[in-house]
Amino acid sequence: MMYERLSSWGLIPKTLWGQLVSLLLLALLISQAVSLAIFVDARRTQNGNLFEQEMISYIAKVINGIDKTQNSGRPTREYLAESGTIELTFRGGPRPIQGKDDQPGYSDKLRKNLVEKLNNKTPELIILSENRRNGNEVLEGKTPKNIKFSIQILPNFWVNIDRREAKESLAWIAPLLLTMVMMMVFIILIVSWVVHRITKPLAALANAAQDLGRGRDVKTIAETGAEDIRKVTRAFNQMNQKITRFVDDRIRLLASISHDLRTPITSLRLRAEYVKDEKLQGKMVALIEEMKVLTEAALEFSTDSSAYEDTNNVDLTSLLETLVEDYENMDKDIKLVESVGRKQVILPLRLHSIQRALRNLIDNGLKFGGQVRLDFVADRDAGFVKIYIRDNGSGMDESEFEQVFEPFYRLEKSRNKDTGGVGLGMSIARGIIQAHGGDVSLSNIKNGSQTIGFEVAIKLPID
Repeated sequence: MMYERLSSWGLIPKTLWGQLVSLLLLALLISQAVSLAIFVDARRTQNGNLFEQEMISYIAKVINGIDKTQNSGRPTREYLAESGTIELTFRGGPRPIQGKDDQPGYSDKLRKNLVEKLNNKTPELIILSENRRNGNEVLEGKTPKNIKFSIQILPNFWVNIDRREAKESLAWIAPLLLTMVMMMVFIILIVSWVVHRITKPLAALANAAQDLGRGRDVKTIAETGAEDIRKVTRAFNQMNQKITRFVDDRIRLLASISHDLRTPITSLRLRAEYVKDEKLQGKMVALIEEMKVLTEAALEFSTDSSAYEDTNNVDLTSLLETLVEDYENMDKDIKLVESVGRKQVILPLRLHSIQRALRNLIDNGLKFGGQVRLDFVADRDAGFVKIYIRDNGSGMDESEFEQVFEPFYRLEKSRNKDTGGVGLGMSIARGIIQAHGGDVSLSNIKNGSQTIGFEVAIKLPID
């Protein structure tokens, strides 16, 4: 559920390449962020320990230098001032520092290390460490922000030392971040190239499957890429060959039967001429003519299905205008609905086949309604166009919406081919449209509860 929601919001790429690269980038960002946090923490701890050693050594050097440079054993103000650094301040006074030690464990460790470096065997030493850094308690083992030392030099004289935390320079982090970014860039580039090579055969397979669904001639796809993809491609090629062979065999069989029936039908027609009973002869001739019509229609259907017509880009408006003009020349009531600002729509079509499908549907509208209006709407975001053929007839029972597409099914139940046809028009039309990757849907046009017309909606994909 969460995956579909994020995908619908556009937060997850739709392609396999995009998803793999995005997941890799996310994993790299998380791992690098964790590594950087661990490194910064370890560096701070290491720097803190190093600073403690340097601080203790420096304080011991200054205190031990008092006996060597100060004759009275009492350090002068100048000596203490000159001994100060950016982080350490030395001051002399009669009293030690005052306050509460908030981190006695840490202070005891410093006191022990400092005593070992002082020349004075057992100096009186007070250390106060503040374990709060910017208002937050310091973690165990971290250097406190402020530390205060008091070392008794003389019975009534103390050297008070105040250590202030200097602002840490972050210049060292720039090269580290640059190195991490460069590493991620190279990894992404290499992985992108590899994933592209892996998914390229899948794109070719998807295009071939789409073409096959639209009734186009699909050649054998080269088996490239990983072994798993090769297996899928090999299975698709085998399926394509089997489907093509099955359809061709079925069409050839239908065409052969329809063609071979011509001879016996013609023979029966000739024999019927010798029947002396005129009433019986009339019935026989009518029955033979019906058989002939059905045979010719079946032969035409099989021949059309087996024809291989090239696909070309066709302007939809021009196609519909040409059809309307042809029917208008035959004094038919048909018009193309005009739409101001309608953009040009180019479709990959087999022109003669799609013209035949549209003519079959328009003929039905004119036969049962007498008036036909054509219209179309393009939805480029969804990738399809809908063509509407509307008539002013009495509509159709919804239970027959699917049956009318069955071969030889006729709405007009009489055997008169001039009024009812042979029942192949709708079947041929839908077969052609589905071969283009589209579909046909039927619906009654209603005004309240009254049916005022009939609508055929043709859906075709836009490449």
